[in-house]
Amino acid sequence: MKEDKIRRREELRNKNKQYRKSKDFIPMLLTSIMIFFILLLSYSYYLTTAVDNKNSDKITIEIKESYGSSAVADVLYNNDLIKSRLMFKIYSKITSNSQFYVGKFDISKNMNISEILSELTDQTKAKSSKPLVIIEGENILKISSKIEQFTEIKSEDFINKVNDEEFINKLKEEFPELITDRLKDKNIKYKLEGYLFPATYSIDNTNRSNVEALIREMIKTTNARVLPLFEKNSKQWNISGVEKTIDIHDYITMASILEKESTATTDNNGIAGVFLNRLAVIMPLQTDPSVYYSLGKTSGDLTFADLQNTDPYNTYTNYGLPPGPISSPSAISYDALNNATKHEYLFFLTDKDGKAYFAKTFAEHEELAQKYVSGYIKSN
Repeated sequence: MKEDKIRRREELRNKNKQYRKSKDFIPMLLTSIMIFFILLLSYSYYLTTAVDNKNSDKITIEIKESYGSSAVADVLYNNDLIKSRLMFKIYSKITSNSQFYVGKFDISKNMNISEILSELTDQTKAKSSKPLVIIEGENILKISSKIEQFTEIKSEDFINKVNDEEFINKLKEEFPELITDRLKDKNIKYKLEGYLFPATYSIDNTNRSNVEALIREMIKTTNARVLPLFEKNSKQWNISGVEKTIDIHDYITMASILEKESTATTDNNGIAGVFLNRLAVIMPLQTDPSVYYSLGKTSGDLTFADLQNTDPYNTYTNYGLPPGPISSPSAISYDALNNATKHEYLFFLTDKDGKAYFAKTFAEHEELAQKYVSGYIKSN
């Protein structure tokens, strides 16, 4: 009997211990859960805060028509504008207004997710854009006509601005290695001819009606693309039998002539060599595109009188380079100039397929012309 009492006493004692343990465990579990959620909420809140509170520099991102929250999150994360793709997607889902508008937006790293969403879902903040394509070899007149078609800028206003001395002086301060005093030459028809790099430009609220902003963007592209190519050139050209150091204006001018004379399948390097040889032996460059430019024409047959006009741009009646570029050269033309073939040819022609044929003398040139140029009439 006594043993039964002892056993029951032990059983009760064990049950009390287990009860006390279970009673203590519940508060501990609740406390752990609360701590976990507090940490989770704190971390979640951290992920919604700005990447850099002190950085207010604007970064332009583009939201395209097909973009959903995942694609938008990728754009923002890749530009270091948010801390977490997942948090942005969750936040955008629980936000009442999460319709993203198509266009370009200026976002900064000191904006939190809420502020970024506010920007991206505000139609008035979207800068819709459309492309303006400047094609290799186009000149100021063609470019101005295209700009009038794709923007709110009149062709006349664009032409006036590329000749605006005050504006050019501003560009000179901003791009001193590209924009030089060579543009003060009074014989230059359009001061910024050749300096507007052929590329695709986005037309939006920043430049649709702002002619200076649009031109500055083109000049900036030229500065970034052409100066490195210019640095690769020897810059030492034989001009009239004397080694001379050429500048960026000479470089762009010669490249603009190559652009108009060559085609995608032509031996551009060989043609560059011909023009450099002509400069060296005091021979007119004799390039038809310069005649067209001197006359303000873009096509049509050239008459003998046309070839004999005395405009400074006519390279039949003037030696050396024209006062300035005659078109917007492509990177291909600059590359050809940098890698001009060294040879003794002074003449070239291209057949209907764009293949180039070179000659050392005019007589050889005429023989090639009779063979490869349809309807060519030999001179007396």
